[in-house]
Amino acid sequence: MKSRSTILLLIVSVLTLLLLLLLFNPWKDQKRDSRNVALRQQEEVDRIILVDPYNSVELIRRADGWSLFGTEPVSPAPVENLLIAASRLEVTSIVEGASGDRFEESPGESRELSFYKGDKLVLSYALKAMSGRYLLSPVDSERSYFVSLPGYSDLDLLRIFSATPDHYRDHLLMDLRPSDISTVEIELASGEFFRFRQDSEGNIQCMPVNAFTTLPDVDPNELSMKLLFSYFTSIRFEQSTGISADSLLGSPGESGKLASIRVESFAGEHYSLQVFPYHETAGAKPDLFRALVLFNDEQYAVIVNYIYLDVLMRGLSHYFGEK
Repeated sequence: MKSRSTILLLIVSVLTLLLLLLLFNPWKDQKRDSRNVALRQQEEVDRIILVDPYNSVELIRRADGWSLFGTEPVSPAPVENLLIAASRLEVTSIVEGASGDRFEESPGESRELSFYKGDKLVLSYALKAMSGRYLLSPVDSERSYFVSLPGYSDLDLLRIFSATPDHYRDHLLMDLRPSDISTVEIELASGEFFRFRQDSEGNIQCMPVNAFTTLPDVDPNELSMKLLFSYFTSIRFEQSTGISADSLLGSPGESGKLASIRVESFAGEHYSLQVFPYHETAGAKPDLFRALVLFNDEQYAVIVNYIYLDVLMRGLSHYFGEK
């Protein structure tokens, strides 16, 4: 009898708990609010405005793709990434009573985003980074939300939602196939200065350019030389800087220039990359992953990831010896 009463009490408790969950679903508001903060029907959005304390961007969809301020074509990838991220945001927690005033008082870097369909405002909110989390405050809402992008916990949302025009421009510096290239010259900070020349049959020769440089007394590694010619495909930069060519080239030691790389194509195109260490702040150690590059005759340096540059700045010994 006691066992039957215990089972009956357990069943009643479970039913009561289920009823409470149905009546006071703790996830109901969170799911509903996730639908409110995520951009729906992204394919209908034809204008996006992003603003931060220093920059602003207006992206406009035209028949031939997206443009910057309605005039300059942009690279499709960053706009696509923005739209996908905006459409997949999910609420992780609700901050009750977090009005616009409270959002402004919270420390952290912020953005304002507005999405339009024609003249109709589809969605608008401010987004702020706070100690690795992202606080989103919709326009005219008494609530704010901590949000995330499922599956991308380490993604920098403020970078995806950039208000810097450069972020959306086509950042391609050079895109040459190996068979396009006739000459590659590499001048390193060590003093080595050498040239590779390719003929129309794909045969490559190496020669010194200055008296300081001597070719190793071993056969060249043909595979290494051919690989070098393949590294000039889709070289891109991250962003422009306000660092002038004069400030880099006019200082003693040329600010520790790492290398000069010059490329010529069979079509007569000439490209120049002058590589310098990048210091994120004055007096800081050189960045291990990025460098400053003066490209051709541009007046200001751009930031380029070392993934493109390391393979171009190898010493002469790399191209001789073991096969």
